[in-house]
Amino acid sequence: MGTAIGAAKADIGELRAAGAMLGVSVLYMAAVLGSGLVPADQFARLFSVYTKSLGALTLVAGGIALFVECARRARREGAAPSPFGIVREFVRLRWHRDRFLSLAAPPIVCAMILATFNAFKQAILPRAGFHLDALFAAWDKALFLGTDPWVVTHKILSGPAATLAIDSFYHGWFVPMTLGIIVCAYLRDSHLRTQYVLSYALSWILIGSVLAWLLPAAGPCFYDDFAGGAPTFTALMDTLAGYDRALVAEGGGGGIAALRNQQALLNHFNGSGPLVLGGGISAMPSMHNALAVLFALGGMRINRMLGWAMWIYAILIWVGSVHLGWHYAIDGIAAAALTVLIWYACGRAAEALLASDRSREATLVLAE
Repeated sequence: MGTAIGAAKADIGELRAAGAMLGVSVLYMAAVLGSGLVPADQFARLFSVYTKSLGALTLVAGGIALFVECARRARREGAAPSPFGIVREFVRLRWHRDRFLSLAAPPIVCAMILATFNAFKQAILPRAGFHLDALFAAWDKALFLGTDPWVVTHKILSGPAATLAIDSFYHGWFVPMTLGIIVCAYLRDSHLRTQYVLSYALSWILIGSVLAWLLPAAGPCFYDDFAGGAPTFTALMDTLAGYDRALVAEGGGGGIAALRNQQALLNHFNGSGPLVLGGGISAMPSMHNALAVLFALGGMRINRMLGWAMWIYAILIWVGSVHLGWHYAIDGIAAAALTVLIWYACGRAAEALLASDRSREATLVLAE
């Protein structure tokens, strides 16, 4: 009787929400592995790396959350609270509310999604080919009134120093990408957690996988390799290479990281090596831009200042994706629009999942 009543006391909505997050991720993983194109042992290694990394990040984020909560209570109560008391309170609350599922689901979902997407992008997506680069390049030029977008960014942000700053900013994206999902594990706002994690998972699945398959393009930096070449993108890559040489000659560290990363992706794509972290080539739609928009949407729900800061971040990521040759401008625009649609759809889904289910709770209790 105790077990049944204990389960009845758990928040059914929270359990449904966590189940939806995990269920979507499991279905995606099953579909990719079920293709028969992904070596199981290589996928297992990828998943293991992501699981260990995200587990460690979750613990670090928990320590930071504890410090912030201690500081908040000290200001409010005028005395330092017991960290152990706060931890006990948190553990008791999460156990009674959802059996720790709301704490564990975000990092587990992240590990499954990232490992599966890596496998999809490297083992399956190349079979779609890259036959839409010319179309997206033409759309870009039409959108910018006959000028290639990269020409505009390089006129406004010209020179090696500006490009190095953009490069450093652009490739620091992994930190908010992972921290955003880990923060969800500690959020008090169940609706925001559910909406964000579902949006995160569905963005990788629908934008990064389904639409990437339907709209295959390699991107400006790979135009010469996969789309037959074009003088405009050859000029872009020559410009970046010139900046890189100038930076290296001036002692500017390792130069432009984008160029080295692009070459590494191309080398791996043309080889037959095992699955690697961050491997694979795809431009449309841009997951880099999609997740930057997702950060902004989530940030607006937490704090207006944070939200506006993240919108500025998203715009800079879009500019950087064009400036460094990773994406066509249309890649980021499409990704942003799709992410907003997914966000609002997942908001409605979160409302439905978290709705109280008193009849079910009553049934569980009466059954005993």
